[in-house]
Amino acid sequence: MSIESLMRVAGRDEALSSLVARAQLWPLPITLASPASSEDYALLDLSLRTEPGAPAVDDNAPVVGLGYAGFTPRQRGQFLAWQQTPLTPAPPAFQQLLLANLEVRLLQDTPLALAARTQLEMLEQSDAWRDNPALWRVSLLSHWLAQDGGALATWLAHAALPADLFGLALGMQALLDAPLSAAEVRPIARQWRQPAAELSEAVLVFRLQSLAVALGQEPLQWVLAQLGPDAPRPRPWRCQHRDLRVELPQPDVRRALEPLLAELAILGDATVNDATVGDATEAMEVAAPAPSDGADAGHSALSRAHLIVEFRQSRSEFFAIALRQAQKRAGFMQLLDEDRHLVYRVVFRKNEMNHFWQLWNYVQGWTATRVYCKGEELQKWQVYPYSQYLR
Repeated sequence: MSIESLMRVAGRDEALSSLVARAQLWPLPITLASPASSEDYALLDLSLRTEPGAPAVDDNAPVVGLGYAGFTPRQRGQFLAWQQTPLTPAPPAFQQLLLANLEVRLLQDTPLALAARTQLEMLEQSDAWRDNPALWRVSLLSHWLAQDGGALATWLAHAALPADLFGLALGMQALLDAPLSAAEVRPIARQWRQPAAELSEAVLVFRLQSLAVALGQEPLQWVLAQLGPDAPRPRPWRCQHRDLRVELPQPDVRRALEPLLAELAILGDATVNDATVGDATEAMEVAAPAPSDGADAGHSALSRAHLIVEFRQSRSEFFAIALRQAQKRAGFMQLLDEDRHLVYRVVFRKNEMNHFWQLWNYVQGWTATRVYCKGEELQKWQVYPYSQYLR
């Protein structure tokens, strides 16, 4: 029986311990879980006895995490038959063993690494593999090793990643200096159940541009900065090969990015749509928020309104709802403070108090929320129905 070239065979292929001895050749820290061990459980020892058999079923499927030597003779026969047609259904232990070998191939010479990436691309298209989260982790590792942010962005626009991996993948993309694309936003928003998934790609292109203007930098770079200076620090990566330990940066930008995706769904609704995206300059001018003109201009705006509410991005689960409500008001503005952080300002007239209370219910407990009445800032304890301070 032939063995696929990407499967690693004892006596033919180098064991993991030998590869780790040359770890300085790789672009990331790598170690063994058991430094004293010279064995490699993922290697196929073809001297072990095998028995032919039908594909494994639930009652005789091997345990995930076992190596080839840990399989029964019949399971070894089933595995050797399956590895020639790996796009067909198989027990999770068989898939895990193949992925463990592909991980090691990614760290070997360029031809083998390229062949492993090609194999991963084929597996991603297979119904038998698409729901296996381990596959997407190995594929993401392969893209980080390639150090090509543009290729990573293109992959994310079409890959069926689990929702919890998108935040990590986008953090890696930010570290590789590849901007967030409209093609990526739609599948990401769909996985995160964000309304931006319903927008056309053409609209998203201009709304991303407008968002970049508001933030003062590319959105992925902005959310990466919110994670702090420790975000690029390498951390242990969970590998499929149980003895392989690698470290790589894993900034998860989901929490910081989700509010921005919610904002994309609303930004410029009155002016930017499929019928008006033909003129890029006009779309940018209409959708871009007004810049802050300093304290004098801010005080002038406050003095012309009965009530003003200002709030900033919050980790509250209600932030997207509050922002959506605020952006529906005619007196909504986006400003940048002196540190170029977004400030959301909503102006209310006296006959709009119902709308004020609806928004206040969400934002009153947030640290950065401010409220002004006739140009004077109020304390939060002064804001309640029929308050003398609101007259």
